Amino acid sequence: MTRSPHHRYLWVAAAATIMLASCGDSVDVDASAAGDTTTSPPTSTTTTAVIPPVAAPESFHPGGTAWELVWSDEFDGAELDESKWGWEQNCWGGGNQELQCYTNRAENTYLSDGMLHIRAVQEDFTGLDGSADWENADELGTATLPYTSGRIRSKDKGDWRYGRFEVRAKLPFGQGLWPAIWMLPTDSKYGGWAASGEIDIMEAINLKTVFTPDNNAVHGTLHFGAEWPSNVNSGTFVQLFDEHPSDAFRVYAIEWEEGEIRWFVDDMHYATQTADGWYSQITTEGGTTEVIEGSAPFDQRFHLLLNVAVGGTWPGPPDDATVFPQEMVVDYVRVYECGVSPSDGKGCATSEPSATLVAGKQPAEPTEILFTGPFAGEFDPATLGNTLTIFTDDQIFPWKWDSFNATGSLAFELIDTEDSDHGTVIQTTFNTNEAVVYFQAPVTYDLSDWADGFVEFDLRVVDLGATGRGFTMKVDCVHPCSSGDFSIGDPAVDEWIHHKVPIADLLGHSGSSLDLSLVDTPLVIFPAWGNQEGVVMQVDNVEWTR
Repeated sequence: MTRSPHHRYLWVAAAATIMLASCGDSVDVDASAAGDTTTSPPTSTTTTAVIPPVAAPESFHPGGTAWELVWSDEFDGAELDESKWGWEQNCWGGGNQELQCYTNRAENTYLSDGMLHIRAVQEDFTGLDGSADWENADELGTATLPYTSGRIRSKDKGDWRYGRFEVRAKLPFGQGLWPAIWMLPTDSKYGGWAASGEIDIMEAINLKTVFTPDNNAVHGTLHFGAEWPSNVNSGTFVQLFDEHPSDAFRVYAIEWEEGEIRWFVDDMHYATQTADGWYSQITTEGGTTEVIEGSAPFDQRFHLLLNVAVGGTWPGPPDDATVFPQEMVVDYVRVYECGVSPSDGKGCATSEPSATLVAGKQPAEPTEILFTGPFAGEFDPATLGNTLTIFTDDQIFPWKWDSFNATGSLAFELIDTEDSDHGTVIQTTFNTNEAVVYFQAPVTYDLSDWADGFVEFDLRVVDLGATGRGFTMKVDCVHPCSSGDFSIGDPAVDEWIHHKVPIADLLGHSGSSLDLSLVDTPLVIFPAWGNQEGVVMQVDNVEWTR
């Protein structure tokens, strides 16, 4: 069936990178929205109506096609159906420095009048500082955050490979609000995030704040590639100019078949990505990288997630104009199978030729490990004394200064400081908001004897850019094995600061999985993720001592 866009006016940003930094001042919302959004729908003077509103139909399931309903939740009961959904409960910030604790309380997730309400509340709460799914969950401590919210998932209760996934929802609004309808792999066959993929059916941030492409749009995105930090993402967004997604229910959907995923808002197909623009890359035991053949990682079972995050590196924190509580209200979730060919999902597409074809990303070509410093023979940490030198005036074998950047670019150079205490240093300029820099070897080394030692380095920030945010360091042991992000605070500008971090603190850090017998990356360092543009930093005298 051909879909007519006669009552929807949409603007699509082709192949846009989703992590765009928002800027400018927030605008006042309509005074009628200042109350509790559980009793009256939020409204705003910022919505631009280009045609009279059209009542949303009950469903945009394409009639006359071979899509067959196989799973649904209409939320007509008194309580959430636990045969279909489970709650996530934690206060770890989702890896994005989010500010909410997810709970299973009725204050954050409840059913009313045939609708699911996922509610973000401004209140202090204490919970697990990490995910209950982690292998070391029993060893995790607690954290206290200033907001609560809900996050539910269908994992092991609703898991699918291919199909059409529809969610009819009305979204929260305000600076710092980040609702999401998305999918994660159930089995993570190709490794940790994001080597096994992530499908974002809908994300939105900062709705009804200052008008920017990010703040008045919904996004459809894929995350893939290798394990973090070598993952990438690609997608696009669509502006909604008639019925604002915080004022009206809209239907957010994808159609997923082997080698292709299509995004929809209501009856408008606005974007497509194909396997030509995604991949899954693994690292072998020999240290080489290989790309999985076929349409990996989007050829395995995925499950659904619904949540409202508060803050984080993409939207930034709430401000004084943000009204709480805020809710994502969900009318239904429906999953369809392609009756023509359930095994690959092909033969049921409801596509429009005008939809944006997102180019996606290609795996980087393997690069040769190059060293500019002197070295000879094999590196054997057992022969070291009490100092393992990683950088001083030059890179020292086998450690190479390298980087990962999800967007934008980095510039490296060796700088002669004409300072007798520092001499030649590595200077890095961040023309991105999403990057980490590190020293790494092509293989792992057993540094277990250094458990009582220290990671030492000198850091000088030449320019903090526009954000002035803090810096983070860590040690990795073949991702996702890591100490986790360890804060080194807000450094002064134009001043050398010597950092001496006890390795015992990294081993005991909340969420740490650091294994000293498998160290390949003895130092990772970066400004706060999402707030790096314009930062210039210098690093020198990097070593492990004991």
